[in-house]
Amino acid sequence: MELKRILKLKKSGGIAKKSDFPNSFAELKEKAKEFVPINEGIQKYQFIEENANREIRHQEDFDLMNKEYEKEKIIKISVNVIDKPLDEQNLSFSNVSCKKSEEEVISINNNIDLGDIKIEEPEEKMKREIQEIVNNKMKNLEENIAQDIYQSIKLELEKSEQNNKEINNNINNIIHIGIKCNNCGLENIQGIRYKCINCPDFNLCQKCECESEHEPNHIFLKIRRPILDEDFKDKIKVFNYKNSGYNYCVDEKNLVFSMINKEDDSLARQILLTNNGFEDWKSGTVFKCLPDSELKGKDYIIDCEVNKNVDINIEIIFEDFKKDLGSFKDEYNVYYQMYNENDEAFGNITKFKVIFKNQE
Repeated sequence: MELKRILKLKKSGGIAKKSDFPNSFAELKEKAKEFVPINEGIQKYQFIEENANREIRHQEDFDLMNKEYEKEKIIKISVNVIDKPLDEQNLSFSNVSCKKSEEEVISINNNIDLGDIKIEEPEEKMKREIQEIVNNKMKNLEENIAQDIYQSIKLELEKSEQNNKEINNNINNIIHIGIKCNNCGLENIQGIRYKCINCPDFNLCQKCECESEHEPNHIFLKIRRPILDEDFKDKIKVFNYKNSGYNYCVDEKNLVFSMINKEDDSLARQILLTNNGFEDWKSGTVFKCLPDSELKGKDYIIDCEVNKNVDINIEIIFEDFKKDLGSFKDEYNVYYQMYNENDEAFGNITKFKVIFKNQE
């Protein structure tokens, strides 16, 4: 089962792609830094696993979550930014001069209560008491400076958060007239629109973008403002072979054979291949078997032009397949993709399952 893991970043309102999901607690913290920068002296991250509503604080919690949800399709982790308690804060004074001005020294001197000093005590002890009084005055002064810096940083963070909220509110008020979400059915998508450039007409609203089980190899454009369909069609031409102008689909992804066929020298299965993009395919287009396949299939060369919205019958062939296998399994994964006459890949990768089972 292919897991769809999601890293939600609440502070910025963003969502990391599932391919960016971390593999350890250390990577989780590094991933959070990419999307939500913080002042590590006075702030820290809080990671919440949403299904159980519990905090992930270290590697042991991270491993426990992975073990419990090993077979779950979706794992969501929210990232919050919170202020550290005052006793954990580590404010930097690198830009604050420790050299006191003449006025500050005079002020400290004037505030020393000579009644606290016993003149009759030995000279060294008197000096030590004076030093302690001065140190206490200096400490209070530094604490006041630190508090001023803290309040200044906190104010800047609050302003930044307010600006982000205003930007998000402006985006959320945008309406894409006539554009429907293909996942939840929402008419006139509001906010950010996600447009699949591999499919002729497939859109998602910003709520469904992280929940949809659309083909994982497809590419989505993030559209913040409404755009006319014809204008959009012209703009996506720059995507070369990955755009929605060149795409395809097949009618069958399970290639089923009898157990008896394992004794054959070769296997063959006919499928229907459809050009469902905007452009015609030229002669020389190839349906090619990819190197990661567990069984090596023959490349099928299309020796004629295929117009858009036209179906053609092709044959998937596995020759001498027994030579490549040390032992037999009942199921194998085979990957194919289309290549144009210039040997450039286009469209989504098709995953076939070659299945051997007893015929009923």
